[in-house]
Amino acid sequence: MILTQRLGRGLLAGASALALALLPAGLAPTTAAAAPVGAPVGDGSGPVPADLGSTRAFADTFQLDPAQDTDPMYGLNVGIDARQSPPAGQHGISYTRVSGRWDTTAAPAQWFVQTSHPNHPNKLLFAKGVSAVMLGAPAVADATGHYTVSTVIDPVVGDTVSKDWGSIVLSRSHRSTGYVTGGDVDLGLTVTSGGELALFHGGETPFWTGRVAPTAQYAVSLAVSTGADRALTLTVNGTPFTVSAPAGVTRWPGSEFLYLGAYLSTEDRVTTFGDGAGHGLNVSRVDTGAIRSAKPLVDTFDGAPNATADSGLNQDLSARQPSLISADYTAVSGVRGLALTPPAGSVQVNSPANPNVLSFPKGTAAVRLNKPATSDVPTGAYTVHAALTPVVGSTSGQDWASLAVSNASGGTGAVDAEDVALGLRVQADGGLTLLQGGTPTALPAVPAAGSYEVSVALATGDKQRATVTVNGATVFSGRTAAQLPRDGYVSLGAHHSAAGQVTTVDDLRVSMLGGLGYYGYFDIRDPNDPNFSVNHAPEVASWTNLNTYLRDRDPRLDFLDQCLPSSCVIDLNQETVLPRPDDSWRFDPNPSAAQNLLDLAKRIGPNLDKIAAVDLSDEAYSHGLSPAQVQTQAAQIKAAFPDKMLIMSLDHWNAEQTAPIPSVVDIVGFDYYCVGRGEIQPRLANLKTFLSSPDQHLMLFPESTNQEKVADNCYPDRTDADVAAFNAEYRAIAAQDPRVVYLQNFRWLGPDQPTKVPLTVAAQQRIGRAVVNATPGPAPASVGVYRKADASFGEAAHNGWFTGRTVFGGGGNAVPLTGHWNGPGTDTIGVYHPETATFQLSNDNATVAATFPFGVPGDIPLVGDWSGQGRTTVGVYRPGDQTFYLSDDNSTVKYRIPLGNAGWKPLVGDWDGNGTTTVGVYDPDTQVFYLNDSNQTEHVRPGIKFGNPGDIPIKGDWDGTGKESIGVYRPGDQGFYGAAENSDLVIYSKKFGNAGDVPLVGNWG
Repeated sequence: MILTQRLGRGLLAGASALALALLPAGLAPTTAAAAPVGAPVGDGSGPVPADLGSTRAFADTFQLDPAQDTDPMYGLNVGIDARQSPPAGQHGISYTRVSGRWDTTAAPAQWFVQTSHPNHPNKLLFAKGVSAVMLGAPAVADATGHYTVSTVIDPVVGDTVSKDWGSIVLSRSHRSTGYVTGGDVDLGLTVTSGGELALFHGGETPFWTGRVAPTAQYAVSLAVSTGADRALTLTVNGTPFTVSAPAGVTRWPGSEFLYLGAYLSTEDRVTTFGDGAGHGLNVSRVDTGAIRSAKPLVDTFDGAPNATADSGLNQDLSARQPSLISADYTAVSGVRGLALTPPAGSVQVNSPANPNVLSFPKGTAAVRLNKPATSDVPTGAYTVHAALTPVVGSTSGQDWASLAVSNASGGTGAVDAEDVALGLRVQADGGLTLLQGGTPTALPAVPAAGSYEVSVALATGDKQRATVTVNGATVFSGRTAAQLPRDGYVSLGAHHSAAGQVTTVDDLRVSMLGGLGYYGYFDIRDPNDPNFSVNHAPEVASWTNLNTYLRDRDPRLDFLDQCLPSSCVIDLNQETVLPRPDDSWRFDPNPSAAQNLLDLAKRIGPNLDKIAAVDLSDEAYSHGLSPAQVQTQAAQIKAAFPDKMLIMSLDHWNAEQTAPIPSVVDIVGFDYYCVGRGEIQPRLANLKTFLSSPDQHLMLFPESTNQEKVADNCYPDRTDADVAAFNAEYRAIAAQDPRVVYLQNFRWLGPDQPTKVPLTVAAQQRIGRAVVNATPGPAPASVGVYRKADASFGEAAHNGWFTGRTVFGGGGNAVPLTGHWNGPGTDTIGVYHPETATFQLSNDNATVAATFPFGVPGDIPLVGDWSGQGRTTVGVYRPGDQTFYLSDDNSTVKYRIPLGNAGWKPLVGDWDGNGTTTVGVYDPDTQVFYLNDSNQTEHVRPGIKFGNPGDIPIKGDWDGTGKESIGVYRPGDQGFYGAAENSDLVIYSKKFGNAGDVPLVGNWG
């Protein structure tokens, strides 16, 4: 709902040592002595937090000279600044053409919706059947929890008896078709020519109907209360109707995209909106911050289904997050130490008791955003905002809510943990504590207010400054003691001391996210063969959010009417380079480029808000442009499109060199098709070494087809299956690197592509839907160590940052173990005592939950999910007979399988990603791994040589594919090295621990 480093020896930048200092126990951290109320802490040099939550009233008169209702724009997004009179320094809000139908996502022809048609001046007109438009900024509740939409509808011009209708639709989703009975519709209103009224909620049966006297047009006002009364006030031609929400709606969402539409049964009928005299469309308040650019993440927490296994945490993400990108969460303990899954129900979204918010109803817990906040090129900084309510209904006491930014990709969410670069604890009574690397600093308190609007701005790199504001007051601004990460992982947490207390969080906003957030196609619309200016975006709409439209020499811009806000990329060759002969590959700069670009921006006008990014000339260096010419082009583009991301693509040869990258470029990448991860990964690493700014992000270009003459190296020898496999590798590369934010597939050639390359399209659909919908996926492996000297377990996140330590198991010759002993979730620890062949397992990383014997002295302990039960059980490998003995109940042997030779080392893993752990062996003399896909019969894969003599064999899901693959731990440098599936290619490398430590790999981040 929207209502208006102290790092010890934690691993960093190649450091190989880890201090496993015992962390303080208990949930109530030390509170620093209070600072005097008033003056902020710091020298005032911190960055200005980005304004992520701007809202304003909206009005569109639809008043436009009918002469401007012409092909191809038909007036829809013409003259918007004059029609809407936005505040000074701001622009009008455009509309997006959508289908308005139940059976297609493709918008109809442009002329179906027009503004100020000569026969219906100063009105919005729908003709020719069924269609709809979406307003490009969502309606939002004001401080009282209400918003109102008003307009004037003539459902069928010249008719007062028809059942055809005009509609107002409110949906959390910006990807709706706008049809009034769609499943994503929160509230839909139809008004027929005969005065019949109906309200819908996600289905074909209205939950309320009414009627007013038939008339030529209907002045409609729809007022929505997001409060506990769940009330709607519908006023039509002065007659009010008070309506309660249907039983399934706990609260109406506080953020809704608005769609206007029409259903006309014959093509000769017309629907209009607006009275032609200045009352067009009015919305009491709209959120312009959510759609200002393609960068921010916004989570309203509105409307998500709560009766799910995760209590709504990762439900309806792409709907409740109105921004272009979405991100998922992990529920974490919120407590220092080793990772634990919090009790069920500790973290909830849109619960019946606390609707439309993130809530913590069971004591201490936290959630971690699984994509990092990241610095952008223009500012070298990022801002995180949230509304925190430490204790619902209370303004006293020291129980708190927290917002933390961590170096660790898999921290516990504890605001006082060592991995936290900057954290803020906000008490119910307004007390504030800043925490950096576990060290508290008291900040001036703010007046107790119940809820607190918190913003933290972090300037990273060589700046290392931060600003913290609470309820508009700056409480810290200056240089930080802890190193601030360019990619910082955000956690939101709570601590309360009494049963029944609840903490809530609302309106999370992050200025830019790292990690894979953009997915789409290059060349989704091309004036040339084979597209011939057909817009194929609707064909891929369900699994893309950022597509590139090529314009070449086509001057038309009507395709922008069909773009969602901040969702389209356009090329600018038409303005920046001279036309080239058909037989030439060379680009020459256009001497009029600067003015051409300014003219283009003016022509685009209000549709500028549809553009997320603009392209430099594709592979500019391979087309003959010099570094100076590329730099000039980049500067000219930025001057004309200052608030748009700038994308630069290289050919693979230039990615192998040190081709200059202009400092204003936001995202840079290269193409090299159908060569595989072994060729892509080293070139990507090389590209990182010559970026002009460490804040620049990366993109990759997966191939989309093996069709002849489309993508080099993909024909004639590559199959559809090959190309599909390459796509999976691109996703895996991106999963390993938060600097990779965009996969732009090359190319989409038309509706028959799924028939021509079905496996590739299916792979791209799976990947794209996971990106666009932020579908939670398998967590990549984390690493850790066991230190025999003090029987301590130390854990690090996947990115190598130390996250916690504990002592367990008694030391001696104990063998450390990790697994999810009582069901899916975070791995906890255990030990095996070889002298007695006894296992001790812990469910809380502190106490022994189970002690039992299995095997005989001299066996090597193993743990895994041998039958896909969803929990980890034990097994052993007996060197004397080279046999695995595996148990499903920690008591009896379920599987017995011989494998390997004398002196070989056992290992087990889920090699094929089917949820079942199977066996494998490692020959230390030859450094060859042999993996078996069964626990009952021998089906050994071809051996893979990996590692060096003296290495210790390990396994892990190194890139979040759901499959485990081989790896080694190198005692000489305390390095963990993971390999790609069925390969000796190193895809994971982190150093962690001290000499003599025993390596651990598991799921704790």
